[in-house]
Order: sequence, then structure tokens, then C-alpha cells
Amino acid sequence: MTSGDGGGGMTPDSDDEAALLRPLAFAEGAGLPLALWAVLARALSGHPWTAQDVSVFRDRAGELLAETRTPEGAAYRLRAGGDRSDERQAQQAITNALLAEVPRDGDGGHRDWPAAAPYIVDHLAAHAAAAGVLDEVLEDAEYLVHATPRGLLRALNIPGSTEGRVRRSVYRASVHVHATASLSERRDVLAIDAARHGETGLARELSRGRPWRPRWATGTMIHPALRFTRTGLGVDAAACTVIDGRPHAVTGCYDSSVRVWDLVDGTERLVITEDDGVYALDCAEIDGRPHVVTGTCSGGVRVWDLDTGAERFTLEGHKGWIRAVGCTVIDGRPHAVTAGEDRLVRLWDLVDGSERARMPGHTDEVRAVAFAEVAGRPVAVTGGCDDTVRVWDLEDGVERAVLTGHTSAVYSVACTVIDGVPHAVTGGGGECAVRVWCLTDGSERAALGGNTSWTSVVSCVDLDGRPHVLTAGADCTVRVWDLTEDAERAVLTGHQGHVDVLACTEVDGRPYAVSGGHSASPRVWDLGDAVPFAVRGGHTGTVRAVGTVDIDGRPHAVTGGDTTVRVWDLADGAERHTLSHGHRVEVLACTTVDGGPYAAVGGCCGAARVWDLAAGTGLRDLPGPDHRVETVAWADVKGRPHVVTSDQDRTVRVWDPDEDVERPLLTDRTRSAVRAMESVSVDGRPHLLTGSDDAALRLWRLTGKGRRVTATVHTGHHWVRALAGTVLDGRPHALTAGGSDTAVQVWDLTDGTLRSTLQGHPSGVLAVACATWNDRTDAITSDGSGAVHVWDLAPARLREKVALPARAQCVTAAGQALVIGMGDDVVVLDRDR
Repeated sequence: MTSGDGGGGMTPDSDDEAALLRPLAFAEGAGLPLALWAVLARALSGHPWTAQDVSVFRDRAGELLAETRTPEGAAYRLRAGGDRSDERQAQQAITNALLAEVPRDGDGGHRDWPAAAPYIVDHLAAHAAAAGVLDEVLEDAEYLVHATPRGLLRALNIPGSTEGRVRRSVYRASVHVHATASLSERRDVLAIDAARHGETGLARELSRGRPWRPRWATGTMIHPALRFTRTGLGVDAAACTVIDGRPHAVTGCYDSSVRVWDLVDGTERLVITEDDGVYALDCAEIDGRPHVVTGTCSGGVRVWDLDTGAERFTLEGHKGWIRAVGCTVIDGRPHAVTAGEDRLVRLWDLVDGSERARMPGHTDEVRAVAFAEVAGRPVAVTGGCDDTVRVWDLEDGVERAVLTGHTSAVYSVACTVIDGVPHAVTGGGGECAVRVWCLTDGSERAALGGNTSWTSVVSCVDLDGRPHVLTAGADCTVRVWDLTEDAERAVLTGHQGHVDVLACTEVDGRPYAVSGGHSASPRVWDLGDAVPFAVRGGHTGTVRAVGTVDIDGRPHAVTGGDTTVRVWDLADGAERHTLSHGHRVEVLACTTVDGGPYAAVGGCCGAARVWDLAAGTGLRDLPGPDHRVETVAWADVKGRPHVVTSDQDRTVRVWDPDEDVERPLLTDRTRSAVRAMESVSVDGRPHLLTGSDDAALRLWRLTGKGRRVTATVHTGHHWVRALAGTVLDGRPHALTAGGSDTAVQVWDLTDGTLRSTLQGHPSGVLAVACATWNDRTDAITSDGSGAVHVWDLAPARLREKVALPARAQCVTAAGQALVIGMGDDVVVLDRDR
């Protein structure tokens, strides 16, 4: 530049113009604010440009610039593409310059991200990823908290270093929760997810300033292949396509909606409303435009333009539920195959909507369709409730083969090529194994038996040039199998419902999968990262009960979920015992008997047992009717702990754990099922407190003759879900949570009066516990929103709230710690002293 006239401005020459325009070629979002424009101009050119220089240039080069007004002021971009030569080097310089603009705080010299310019918080990740240094930026834990989630999530899809893989996985694990959360809530969620990954140091950094910090957590529900989860909807059908050059998922749902959303960041592009629930769909390209073919439970089949959301035409003829829709190309033209409740398989030309063939043969509802080429001819492979797999020639509509061997309905079919030979993979509704069939001769090649429950869906994909199949179903996992070796390669965990839907595609050249179900929010996985990794041990089903007890002088947590009871050293999370209960564990209670730690455990099918927790052995079974054990407790009977059980048959039973007898010590029939029990002391005497389906609290005297229920309190709940006992002001009290109520009631058990109500939960309260810390009594509650609340009981005031990555079903206190059952994982939080 050369000096201008007396105004002090600068006049650009051609080299100066190029230098000042170059930062705008790399601008993200709405563009660069003036101050950062000057900063990046200096960084890229080495010339000491000032904000005034840039301002003068802006005024003279307006025709080259696009100006956008933002809440922070004007932002600038180039109207046309600019000089992006040596991009990696330039992006490195930009990243360094932006980081240098973040102020440092006065305490430890940390970057003060709340004081950073909005552009830096929004777009630093994009520049760092383009420079290949995003993982270095992620080393700053505070950046994970303050970065704009959408921008960071997009940048995380650019492959990084092996060292940065864990932090990327920590951020992605619950981004569907923390992306829209407050900063304090994001801290909590990220810190717990760091602990679930075994990164306790990172967890401490992330929870800085929060009242509770993770001590340790299990991580059975996390996997580095996860990219994000779409919340707020279940899915009953899914397919993938490309719209405007970007990969998208198209999902159908029982609520009659078809949703189109971006697979990179989960943003929703389009919603199409059908006439009824959508349970089958697939995508096709028609006349160069993306379309979806949908099948509904009332028999409708429609073709929709995914650019506009307009209906192209209706394919008429089916009667009843449409369960299978698949799209393929025959003779260069897009076609669809549809089938369902009417047992007919139909072939449609999607250019003009004409029916090309009808293929009868199935003797029951058809549930799935996939496509292959056999002997140079296109075929459809269908599966149905008649337990058969059928192969149809799509050129003449003739049935070519019937594959038998399944012992239950065939819910899913996928096709691939193994060693140059076409194969089909099929899953049955009553079978754990999926079957692999050679389509050339109809023989069964293999049975893949890793699923622990029935298989509802399969999908084929190539990974590293080898054919693989994804299988999923009632065990809430997605399993990845190498079909060349018939070996399981990975298990993708985290779903909290049955997985009924799978679809595969590519994103930026990497294999991706979408999984979900009617009760499982859809998840997006990068299958390039679906390799075996070090899973932290833990439950493989929802943790439904938790207790604490001392073993060998050390505090331990005892958790019940899936069909096991697990005993954890509370200090470091080491698993001391895994006790196989044999049936799903629903409830447990812990105590000490003669100095020994014991747990009473109940579950479905009437299974109840007392365990010696020190030895890890069963002490005795508690026989009862074949009804679910609703709750268990330990109660004082004549100075010794006894087990109390309540079954679905509305019977309370009291057992002496020292007596190996077939009958309980006491049995009492109740008016309604008891859902919660707690041992309490009233007037200096031990009592049992119960909460029932009739919303009543009852005090039981377990010794002596005569009436055992000594007092009844009608709570006003719809029913009592959970309760906890404590002492306030020297008087026994009970806390009750009921049904889907969002408030917890605090009752004085001496006179049966309602002392206070803990209000403010955003959704129904699921669990309640009490703890005494520093002579103060607190209540701990968890609700359906995925948060734990800590209340000061004396004034009935909320003290603290901890956001969780997933909903907690149970919680208890142990010293200065909280033990939480969150989905399949166990989380231990420490009070920040």
C-alpha cells in the first residue's frame, strides 16, 4: 500500500488488495468481523495491517464483498471464490492467530473462552480441522465446553489423529443432550462422559467449578463409532440418499411422518406427512432427482420428491399393512418392489408408476425385501411370516427358489457378494442367529449367532473391501460381522430400546450406518471406527437398583441390572463380584448382618435371593409364586435384620435369612401392590414403611400379635413409585414420588402431616433417596429429564442440579458420594469440597 492524502488512509495496490482479500476466502459462516479480518490479514501476509487499513479498503472494494449484519455487527465474505492456495498452511496460520486472540484469565493462565469473539467460538473448529490441528485444540478442555456445538460437530467429522480419538468420542457421546444445554449442564454431561471413557483427568478438568464431579463410571453404553443421536422421535423405517451433494437419512414413523435429515450434523431438511403410520420406505433417483417410496399400515404406497416434498404419484393395489419397500434399477429404469399383509410381492416402474409384475407365493405376511444379481439377472429376495425366504426373477416375475430353515418369521433380508458369489443374509423374529444363504444354489452358508436375543433387522456394507453385515434386534446392540470369515468384528452399544431399523451409506467416502427403532432414537455411526475397543466392564441392561454397603472395611456399591448383581469398590470402580441372578434384576437392598455384608435381590418371575457379598455366593433363595418381586427391604424383627419382599400378587412376606425354610416368617395380603418399602423407626420402635398402588403410605409393626398396619397416610399421588425415609428435627419423615408426578412429598410420620413439597422437576420423578452431610439432611431425586436434583430438606429448597447424559433409574448416597444407575451404566459422583 501507499500513503493516501491528509486523511491518513491507505490506497491499495494489486498485491495489497490480494493480501487483504485473502482472509475472506477462508471466512466461515456469515463472514469475518472487521477486527478479525485485520488480524488474519496480518497473520497471512506478515504485513502490519490495522483495522483502519481494512476499513478503508472495505469502503473502496465494496463490489467484491458480501456484507451480512449479525448480532455482533457486520461480517464480510467474498462474493466470489478467492485465493485458497497453500490451504493447509494458511489454515494453520489462521488457527494460531485466532487462538492468540482468546484472552487469558488471571488465575492459571487458561484461555478465557467466554471472553472470546463469537466468530472464534463458532468457527475455530472448522479452521483447525482444515489445518489438521483440531485435536491439538481439543486438548483445551474448556474449548469443549464453550465451542459452538454445531460447528465443532461438523469439524469432528474430518478424520484426525489417533491421540485425539478419545476426546472426539467424549464430545460426540451425548452431543444430542449437551448441544442445546446450558454451559453448566454441558460441563456435567461432558465430565460424566469423560469418566465413562475412563478419562478421569479430563473429567476433573471439565467439571471445574461444578458442585459434583465424577469419580468413576462404567462405559458399556458408549462407542467411538457414534457420531450423533437424533432425539425426540422413534423410527420404524429408514433409508439413505444424497440431496444437493450431501448424505441424508430418510426415516418413517408410526406418527405418519417422513423426516429427511442431514447425516453430518442431524439438521432436519424436510418433513412429509403421510396418511397413516409409515413402516417401510426406500429411496430412488427418478429423472435425476431424489425420491422416496413410502408404505403405510393402511396399504398406501406413495412416491415423494425429496427436493420439494411433493407427491409424485400413488401406487395403488395393495390391501393391508405395507411391511416391505425396496428400490432398484432394472434396464436403466428405477423400480420399486412392495409387499406386506396381502402376501403379494409387486414390482413397479417408478418413472410412470405402472405395475410391472405381481408375484404370489408367500402364504403369510411379507416383511422384508432386498436385491441381488444371480446369473446375470436381477432378483428380489423376500422374507415373511411363513418362515421362508423366496427369490424372484424381476425380469419375468417368476419365483426361482424357496429357502427354508428358519423356525420363525423372517423379519429382515439383505444381499451382498461374498467371494464373487451373490448371497442373502436373513434374520428371524424368534431366532438369535442370522443365516447366510448362497443365492446361486440356495444352500445355507453360515449361521451367525452372536446376538443375545431375536434379530429384527440386517444390513450389508463393504468395509475395507470386504463384505460385512450389521445385525440388530432386541438386545439393543448393533453387531458388525465379517462375512468372509463369518466372524463378529464389533458391537455398537448405546441404544436403550429394540433396534428395528438399519440403513448404510457413505459420508465423505467413509462407511456410515443409521440405526434406530420404534422405542430407540436413531443413531449415526462411522463404521470406519467400528473396531474392537476397550470397553469398561458393566451391565448389559438397564441398571434398575442400587445400594451401598461396607465390605472388608471399604465402601462398595451394589447394582442390579440385566440378570446380574455387580459389586464395585466405591473408591476406584474395580468390580469385585458379578453375581448371576438368573432372571432380570428389578430391586435390591443391602445391609450388614453380624458384621457381614448382604444383599436381598428380587426380579421378574418371582425370583428372590439373599447374597453374601463378601464371598460372592448365594446365601438362600426365597421361594414364592411366579410373580414379579416388586420391592425388597431389610427390616428389624426382634433385633435382627429380616428380608421383606412384596410380590405382584399383593403379598408382603417377611423372611428370616438365618433360617433355611420354605415358608416366610410372616405373610400378609395387601389391598394393592406394594411398589416401595423402607425400614424406619417411629417412637423408638422399628417399623416397615410401604407405598402402594392405591397411593397410600402404611406403617407396619412386624412383631407381636394383632393389627400389623398401625397407620395409613393417603398421599394424593396416583400411585407411589418410590419412597425414602429420613429424620428431620428429630422426627421420622418419608419422601414419596408417585406415578408421573413432578413433585416429591415430604411426610411427618409421627402425625401423618404433609411437611413440604419439593417442586420444580421438569418431568416425572423416578427415584428418591436421602443423605446426611455435615449435619444437614438432603434429598436426592432423579427425573425423566436426565438430571439429578439435590435438595436441602429443612427449607425444602433446591441446592444443586446435575445434568446426566441419560436418564437415571435409581440413585443412592454413600458418604460424600452419589451412586447413580444411568441406563446400563453406573456413575459415581463426588461432592466438590
